[in-house]
This record gives sequence, structure tokens and C-alpha cells, in this order.
Amino acid sequence: MAAAITLRTPLGRRVKVVEQGAGTPVVFLHSGVGSPGEWKQVFSLWPEGYRLVAIEAYRDGTGPGVAGSPSLDDYADQVHAVAEHLGASICLVGFSWGGATVLRVAAATPGLVNSLAVIEPEAYALLRTQDADAYTQICGLRDRWRAHVRAGRWYEAFEEFIDFYNGPGSFALWPPPRREAFLAVQQTRGDLWDVLFDDGLLTIDALTRVTAPVHVIEGTHTSVVDHALCEVVRRHVPHAQHTLIDGAGHMMPLTHPEPLTRALLNGIDHTTIDRTMVRTTTADPELRAALWRSAPAP
Repeated sequence: MAAAITLRTPLGRRVKVVEQGAGTPVVFLHSGVGSPGEWKQVFSLWPEGYRLVAIEAYRDGTGPGVAGSPSLDDYADQVHAVAEHLGASICLVGFSWGGATVLRVAAATPGLVNSLAVIEPEAYALLRTQDADAYTQICGLRDRWRAHVRAGRWYEAFEEFIDFYNGPGSFALWPPPRREAFLAVQQTRGDLWDVLFDDGLLTIDALTRVTAPVHVIEGTHTSVVDHALCEVVRRHVPHAQHTLIDGAGHMMPLTHPEPLTRALLNGIDHTTIDRTMVRTTTADPELRAALWRSAPAP
């Protein structure tokens, strides 16, 4: 069963986490506009023998929406709290915003991390010196988003944002109650772009200091910006594995959970589970039940 608890961080803040299982600790960080619920399907597919912990970056702590100027180290503080709670070095999985955070953690505290999986990490600052075209594109999205927000046009701000990562027309297809609830939450988080454009913490030199094995995962149908970011990370971390998820865009934890779960397991531990069994996962409920543990997730 999944259980939610609140931890005290090393900097004296609080962070909520959801955990399930026992065994090898694996810590998951969600995207900048999301929640631990992004991992629900991945958790339901995960086999026995692992202790899974999903961090809630924006609840019960000094995350987005709290006065001040948060930095990646505010979110790294949350990871440190989980590591203390687990009492062991950890495998880190970071998606999107979470990917930028785990890169910071691995560079700053290498002894904390056994392995690292980054799923299209939004470490935008890395593009400034490495890919001018991609950097210009993401700066343009940021600046248009800010112009909309300054004018009170939250719908337009997130319509372009969601469509950028999911394809034209995606936001308009959401049911109206879902859009309204999403926009209400995002307004409490405010403007967090600068965290991902931090040239002091997200640097090429920092990537070269990562000592843990790094697994870079991207979708074949993702954006030019995300392809560029994955290429930069792969080029500069010392120990890189690379997986392309066929047909996936940026939101692959929600749209392609099965191939993503297989890729994550392959990168984390080659001995805990029979990879032949993992690769035979099918839609057949009886076979699926025999191969995978069915458990609630955040």
C-alpha cells in the first residue's frame, strides 16, 4: 500500500512524499506543472523488491507559490530529506523540472546517488552556450508566457505552454473542469522560469562532476528543445546510457508508462528482475497480473 508522510528537510522546511514497497530505494521527482500523480501508472507497473518514493515538490514545503525566489537548491533540499529518511544512497528518477533538480543533486552531492535517470530534463540554462536555436525557442516561450500572465491571460499562457509540450490543440481538448482546476493550481505556483535558467547551478562543468551512471530518456516525438537538452546531457556527463521511447512526446509517464518503466528498470538494476519477463508485459490482464505487482500509487 502507498503511504503519504511529511518529512523535515535539512534546511528546516517540510516536504510531503508518497512511498510504497520495500527494497532498493528509488526516488521520483515530477514535472514543474505536475504532481506525484504523474508516477501513478509507473508505480502500478513496478515489480516487487523496490522502495518507491515520490516527492510532492509543491506541498507542505517552501516550494513554488511561497514568497521569495526559489532555486534548484530548494528542491535539492527535499531530495536530501528523503535520503535521510531512507538512510541509504538512492536511485533518482527526475522528469522534466524534476530532471533538472536531480542533475543538481548528483553534481553537488555525488555520494548520495547510486544512479540517475533523467526524462527530458528541463535544464534550460545548459542550452545558452550549447544550442543557440533551442535556447532562443525556449526563451521565446518563456517571454510570451510572462506577457500573457502580466496581462492576466492565464488561459492563453498555459494554452501555449501545454501545446508546446503536447502538440497543437492539446489544451483545448482537456475537459473544462480539468482546465479550470489546472489553471487555479498554476496561479498559486507563479512564475518559476528563472529556476531552470540558473546559469550558476545548471552548468556544463556541473555535468562533468556527476559520478553516478546517468540514463537519459527521451521520446521520439518530443520537442526540438527537449531533444537538444538530452543531447547536451549525454555529451557531457561521464557515464551516459540513452533510451528513446518510440512514439512518445514529453509527457511519457502518462502516455507511455510501460516502455518507460521497462527503460527505468533496465537502467537501475540488471539483477533484481528478469528482463525477459519485463519485456513480455502485455495488455492481457492475467499475464500482466502475473508479471507485475498491482498496487496503489500517488
